[in-house]
Amino acid sequence: MLAMQKWRVDLAVIGAGPAGQKAAIQGAKLGKQVLVIDAGKRLGGSCLHHGTIPSKTLRESILALTGFRDREFSEVCSRGFEDISMPDLTGRLACVLDKLTAVIERQFARNGIEVLQGRARFRNVGELDVVDADGEVCHRVRADRVVIATGSRPRHVEHVPFDETCILDSDRLLRLECLPKSMLVLGGGVIGSEYATMLATLGVDVTLIDKVERPLRMLDRELGAAFQQAAQGLGVRLRLGTNIERIERVGHRARVTLDGNEVLEADCALIALGRSANVEDLDLDRIGLELDARGHLPVNALFRTAWPNLYACGDVIGGPLASTAMEQGRLAVLAAFAERAQPFPEKYPLGIYTIPEISWIGPTEEELQARGIHYSVGRARYSELARATIAGEEEGLVKMIFHSETGEVLAVHALGQGATELVHVAQAAMHFGAKVDYFVAAVFNYPTFAEALRVAALDGLNHGQKAQQEAVLVNA
Repeated sequence: MLAMQKWRVDLAVIGAGPAGQKAAIQGAKLGKQVLVIDAGKRLGGSCLHHGTIPSKTLRESILALTGFRDREFSEVCSRGFEDISMPDLTGRLACVLDKLTAVIERQFARNGIEVLQGRARFRNVGELDVVDADGEVCHRVRADRVVIATGSRPRHVEHVPFDETCILDSDRLLRLECLPKSMLVLGGGVIGSEYATMLATLGVDVTLIDKVERPLRMLDRELGAAFQQAAQGLGVRLRLGTNIERIERVGHRARVTLDGNEVLEADCALIALGRSANVEDLDLDRIGLELDARGHLPVNALFRTAWPNLYACGDVIGGPLASTAMEQGRLAVLAAFAERAQPFPEKYPLGIYTIPEISWIGPTEEELQARGIHYSVGRARYSELARATIAGEEEGLVKMIFHSETGEVLAVHALGQGATELVHVAQAAMHFGAKVDYFVAAVFNYPTFAEALRVAALDGLNHGQKAQQEAVLVNA
């Protein structure tokens, strides 16, 4: 057995996913001695190896191999379900993972960041043990500051018999050797909705089940309705507002029993009912840290835990996505070393990689109504855009919401190809307090999807002018 190594550093980061990476690099940029502790065999965390990157790579493979974007121009827009295998779909994944892992390794090397492989656990607030695969302590680390960024894993519901071929979570789904002909997707959140639309695009018979009345309920209601219509157009059957009583495997098939003893069966069931923070191995009880009711680590606006030298970010504090986790990691380290400490920005975009993709920045109509804010709405439909017609992507909507009196742009919601890209134009404009007039006066490249922002602005102003004219007539 090798002798235990001892380390003394300024910053120890537990986890090498998006939050941990950015935390470590920010610490190095401040001139600190940084050590990353990660339990994975390769850097990148669940985001790179099991979650965001694999699922988005799979999505691109599906769109390419099925000819989905050519469906408007060809009677035969797909090779067909039977002709597409799992190796076809996952063929590019290994290459993507190798390249992105190498990027992280180069960044760490360039910034002088040391990496220890193993599981970290607290001895006390400023001291960690690193345990190897055999359970032996191989490193002991003393650090002035510690950032917990251990990520999450698919949540396993009690009494659900998970296996590798039939009752699946999102990690297991990616390891299937062959495509199923039918699948039940349990959960209408981000992961469930993404995989439901991806698999339906492949020709899999998909049923999406959730106890709530609409999937992706965080969406603006109008955009949510547009998503439901798009999902059903792909062939996804929606069973909403129903409780799941039992999930089981019967022979080689998955069986789900709903309210009223209604039974649904399919080749597989994907359980996508949230994620659980990876905190069990940290021995948090030794330092008196308790989780909140949802199993997350409580932090303040600067990502500090109850201990002044201990910070947390990413999925362990409740996410919500890789993009936000990255910025949380960076801000946590700035706060930890009292360097330009600032809270997370109030306005930032969120993206969902369903088919079609969805993105938004700012509040929904329902949230604005609840706050009593007077607003106007402009819409651009992809069927009006030359770029969408060229691309065969005429199913899409961009919705701009602006203040009725001041014209300030309050929110942009988008569904369709390029939605996660064009929303950043709105983000930049909103950051500088742009009014709807800016989008009217701006000249956009033609033909582009981003041009939808100008179309939506014009539509909103035209509707506003008509409303004013009608009000004058009524009061005349």
